[in-house]
This record gives sequence, structure tokens and C-alpha cells, in this order.
Amino acid sequence: MKFNVKLYFLIFFAVSYGARLLQLLQLYFWDTPSGGPFVERPLLGLSTAAIADFAAFGLTAALFSLGIFIRKNFQQVWFVTVSILTMAYLILCGINDQIMRWMGQHLTLSFLSTYSVSKLEPTLFVNIVSEGLWNFAVAIAIIVLTGFLLVWTLRKKVFQKSGKIPSLTFIGLATALAFVTGNSHHFIKACHIRWQRIQPPYITLLEDLEYQKKHSIKPENFENGIALLGGNPQADYPFYHLVEHEGELMESFKTKPLSEKKDVILLSLESFRGWVGDFRIGKNCSRMPNLCRLSQRGTSFPYTYSVGYPSTEGMLGLQLGIWSHPNKIFLSSLMNVKSRALPEILGEAGYHRIVLSAAEPSFDNFSPWFEKWFDVHEYNPKVNTDIPLANRFKEMYENRPQDKPLYFEWINFVTHTPFNVPKSYATPAKTSDERYGQAVAYLDSAIGIVLDAIEKGPRADKTIIIVTGDHSIANAKAQKKSDELGEANSTYTWTTFIWAGAGIPESLSVTRPVSHVDFAPTILEQLGIQATNHFVGHNLFSDEASPTFSFRHHDAIMRKDSIAVFAQSGNKAFAHARFQSKTVNWDTTETIGGFIAEQKMDKDVSAEAKALLDAMNSWVWVLDKNLLMP
Repeated sequence: MKFNVKLYFLIFFAVSYGARLLQLLQLYFWDTPSGGPFVERPLLGLSTAAIADFAAFGLTAALFSLGIFIRKNFQQVWFVTVSILTMAYLILCGINDQIMRWMGQHLTLSFLSTYSVSKLEPTLFVNIVSEGLWNFAVAIAIIVLTGFLLVWTLRKKVFQKSGKIPSLTFIGLATALAFVTGNSHHFIKACHIRWQRIQPPYITLLEDLEYQKKHSIKPENFENGIALLGGNPQADYPFYHLVEHEGELMESFKTKPLSEKKDVILLSLESFRGWVGDFRIGKNCSRMPNLCRLSQRGTSFPYTYSVGYPSTEGMLGLQLGIWSHPNKIFLSSLMNVKSRALPEILGEAGYHRIVLSAAEPSFDNFSPWFEKWFDVHEYNPKVNTDIPLANRFKEMYENRPQDKPLYFEWINFVTHTPFNVPKSYATPAKTSDERYGQAVAYLDSAIGIVLDAIEKGPRADKTIIIVTGDHSIANAKAQKKSDELGEANSTYTWTTFIWAGAGIPESLSVTRPVSHVDFAPTILEQLGIQATNHFVGHNLFSDEASPTFSFRHHDAIMRKDSIAVFAQSGNKAFAHARFQSKTVNWDTTETIGGFIAEQKMDKDVSAEAKALLDAMNSWVWVLDKNLLMP
């Protein structure tokens, strides 16, 4: 079987898929406009994206090969039509890649509806073109070269010489492989982990169409749902809090002397489990003496919950002060929704804002947000463990601008799975729970360095220190109960709050359930800043108590006092309630592996579960329809 006679259809596949591989090489190995690579490990990103993208080009090649079985008079028309469709898809991929480079999000229908009517400022246009001129030129060159190659082969009519049996074999093989690679996130772990970033454009748009069809009608019980969430159901923007004369108030704050302004240090701990950070338990204090002492000289909230899971939701709840989107990832899929984050408000109030992370921010699509929210954002792959990161904090803290108040977020990494500490510190233990114990002990040593730098600094008495986990993560035993508990359960969302420093009550423990969404309004209250916002939480130190919510995919949990109501969309049988005691009542002989879940209650909560799902659907409507703020 000679290639030049029987297998000409492979030319089409090689040209089209080869062009896509060139596009991916450009995306992953060309620095982004903000500097640095698109992802920390570009080769891994490229390989997983290449697998996922095979599906579209395997199918188009199979579709192209069907032309062999069409009457001769129509073959060339078929080949040309499929080639045009393939070229159009390559252009779509190129546009998606550029949006990912510049904004960190995929090309979605929401993106198109927002920016198709936006006016592009001339200066912004010039900056974009000048900054990415060569990148745009290469992207266009790939498309032009691919088109030229396909036109040349079509004019030669080489595809009509392909053999029918080899073509049929190729069609079957390409279709089967396309099915596998198009669902690679279900079969291949690396693809699953990176799916939100690597998913091909056709997947994004198909999911978008299906989602918009499903959520095209305003929820029937919208007003009740918004009321349960604490919003104003009669307002066009139910969670919008307008502050009159904000400009004057902000200017008044900025003119205050530095001695009357407080610094804010947020230690955001990766996957920090609430039951491990509960310092009412002596073993936890022995393992983490620095955090334990901090909790004893401040106020602790041992029942703190993230709005969802994973780290993107932790960042969302803390910095944007809103509940998680149950079906989408806000920080990557809803970047066009109008919002105003806490760091933006603090920037307008004259704060110098720094974020220091031990993990690659582009992995969770934090990069464009860090660009927007902070004056300085730093990630150094050589400083990717907690103690070196704490030493880097000390350097940056000491060299910050001396004439401005400070907002500093420090994000550790060692407590991220698989919880491996540096070998210079200890030999990683065999089990996951044992490694977690090593990781939090190592983390505590790093926090000791951070606290020491603050305490020895000139503004120690003007500093508020907040410690919390971005979310939690299930231990080995709890993981087995995920079907019963759903994806928003406490083993993924229960973390802690420790507040200490200027103006914070000492030696206090508040056992009501609180949420990450309470962070932003509490900070504004502590600093004395009045600013328009869309924060859904409340000041932690007020007497106001309201339910907390966590959403994840189809699951929802509402916590009020000691009772948590569990609900799952489309599954009435899942609805149930669990009791969280305000005292330590789980197995503390294993402080890491002991907690599994709250105690299940024999109580009919069908009405509460329905109301919770109404609230979840109403929240989806608010976010999808861009109703956070005008």
C-alpha cells in the first residue's frame, strides 16, 4: 500500500492538526503580555491540551475522508466545504488562545455578548497591538500557511486518489480516538486536573449553549430565594450597597495620618482543615504552637466555611465577598461580570497591595485578577515551599512603601495535595493524613517567621492579622462518604478564621458558623472605610447572624446555628440535615483523620431543602445576568 496513492487523507489530518499543535506551542511557550509563561509547566499543559484538541481534528479528518464515498462530481465540493469548516475552527481556536493569553478566560457566549457591544478605547487598542504584535503576526501566519497548504492540495485533487478501504479504516479509528480524547478529562487524570484551562473551544461553546438553554427562564421563586440569601428581592441589583458621597468619604480617609490607619495581613492557607485548626484541641496546639498562640491572643471562629471548593472559590469568597457559582468558575468563566473586590476598594483608599504566592497563579486563573487587584504580585518557582516563602514575606514586608498602609496576602502551598514537605525538613510520611500532619507543622514554622517579622516591625500595634484556609480537603475516611455528603460538604469547606491585632478582641472564641464572605465587610468596618460594594456577608464582630451557604456543582449547604441543611439539584432523596455541636465532639484521638462528618439528624427538611435550591438558582440568575452591581 503506497502512501502517495492510498493514504492521501492523512495529508488533511496532518496539516489541520499540525496547525493546531503550532498554535498550542505558541500559546504555552510564548510569554504572556503580563510577563512569564502561560502556565508554570508548559510542556505538561501542551501535552494535555494536545490530547483534548485531537477530538475536533480527528472528527474533521474522518468527516473529510467520507468524501471518498461520494460521487466524483461532488467530491471536490465536499472536500472544500470540510476544509472551510476546519479553517474556521482553527481561527476560532486562535481567537480563544489570544483571549486566554490576555484575559485568562475562554471564548464564551457571555464574553461575546459583553464585549461585542463594548467600545475599545484607541489607547487600549494600540497597547494591545503593540504589546502582542509579533504574537498576532505568528498566529495569523499559522492560519495563512495552513490555508495555503490545503488550497494547494485541493487544487491538485490528490484526495480523490485515496483508497476506500484505508479511508474506512481511518474513519473508524479517528472517530474512536476522537471520542476518547474529547472525554479525556474523564479518563486521564492530568486532563481532568487541567480541564478548565485546556478544554477545546467547541466544548466551551457547546456547554455554554446547553447551560443557557437550561437557565434561560428566571427562577419561579426568585424573590424568596434572594430573601433567603439576604438580598433585596425588589432591587434591580439585590446585593448592591450604595454609599452616598463615597468620593468625599474616601478622600477624607486618605488624608488621615498613617498612624490612624491599620495594616492588614491575610495568611491564606491552602487546604487548611477546620478540625485541624481548631485550637480548642490540645494536640493541634502542640503541632502548631505559633497559630495556637495567635488564636489565644485574638478572636477565633472555629466554624468558618468557604463558599465552595477548590482554591478559586476560596479566593472568590475572600476577595470578592460573594457566594460561589454552583455551575461555573467565576474567576475564569464570568470575568465580564461587573464586580468590585476588597483589594480594589483598598487601592482607592490609598493602600499598597501585595500578594505573594508559592503556587503558580495561572493554574487557577489568578493572574489577571492579581494584575487588577494588587500593586505587586509575585510568584517565584524557586520559592515554592513555606519557610522560604515566609522569608520572602519578611523581605517584602520590610521594604514596602513607608508612607502607605499595607494590604498583604500571603498564600502558602505545602498543605496542597500530596502534602509533601521538603526532604530537608522531614522524610515524607507514607499515608496522606500523616503527610498532612507534617505539612501543617512545617507551615506553622513558616507562620512563626511571618509573625516575628510583623511583631518586630514599626507598625505591629497598627496591624490586623487574619489566618484562614482557602477551603478544606477531605481526609482518607471522609473521602469514602462523598456520595452521601455531596461536594459542598464540610470536609471540603470547613476551615477556620483567626483574627488578631489592632482593635480585635482578645481570648475570644465565636462558635456560630461564619463564612469567607464575611471577611471583606469586616475589614472595611475595622478600617473605618465606607465604600459601595456587593458583599453578601456581614461584619463578624457585630451581633448580626445570618445563614452561610456553600455551593459546588449541583450541591448546596445552608448552615444556621448548629444545623446544616443539605440539598442536591434534581435529587429530592438527598435532602437531609446534620448537627454540628458547638463543642468538640468528633474523634480527637486522630486530630487529622478523626473528623468524617457532622451527625445526621432524623428530621424532615424537604421544605428547607427546596428553599435552599430556590436560593441557589436565584443566585445563579444574579451572576449570569450580571446583577451584582450597575
